[in-house]
Amino acid sequence: MRPRRRAFDLVALRTHRDGSDRAASDDQDQQALTAYEASALETLMAIGRAAAPSVDEIRRIAARNSIIGGATDLLRDPRVIALIAERFPVRAPDPAACRTYYQANLDQFRAPTLYQGREILIGGDLGDRAWRGEAYGRAERIVAMLVYNRRVFDDLVIYSSAASRAKGGCIGPITRNAWDSEAATAFFSLKAGEVFPLPVPSSKGFHVLVMDCIEPGRPRGFPDVHREVDAVLTARAQRAAAARHCATLLAAGAV
Repeated sequence: MRPRRRAFDLVALRTHRDGSDRAASDDQDQQALTAYEASALETLMAIGRAAAPSVDEIRRIAARNSIIGGATDLLRDPRVIALIAERFPVRAPDPAACRTYYQANLDQFRAPTLYQGREILIGGDLGDRAWRGEAYGRAERIVAMLVYNRRVFDDLVIYSSAASRAKGGCIGPITRNAWDSEAATAFFSLKAGEVFPLPVPSSKGFHVLVMDCIEPGRPRGFPDVHREVDAVLTARAQRAAAARHCATLLAAGAV
């Protein structure tokens, strides 16, 4: 008489079989996935070969972009390679490669530095010689007072033009070159806590400039820039593919 199997023996047997079946299924799935990836890669390469421009087409693309030269020079020209790069499909970058690139190039993915300051604009017509001399002298005195003590700015902003005075003379927070003013170059040259040593002329009059603070840009987190990193690596791979294509054309004597 065969011994009866206990319940936990049957469960263990079933679990063992299920585990074996699951492992076999996983292996089959992995093989199918690998085959699918290989097929997709081959399809991608076939599309790339079909889309790859001929020497004559490269000449036309270069001419449309005012790049002139012999075929050999064009095939070696980085500008031409950049122009045809988008014609080459490439695989999406590996997530690990994206993260490695991000870690090695943190400065490339920083938030922009922010600048905050103030101005007093002595508004008027620089073409008026009499006004120009008087206004420049007044602006110089304001600069001297602010250099001595920046805390008197609020008392002096009453001398500013209406548009600037309405904002309390405030500039920013803004990014570099985001301030559309003829005085912007002088403003962004300042360090935090500095007063520009001279009145800055513009079509609006004379600007007295103060830089209050500069907040350095901080690195953005990888999840926030993953798409940007992906685009950078994809563009790099496309340029490499275009360069290889041009090198192949040269080696084959297609010119």
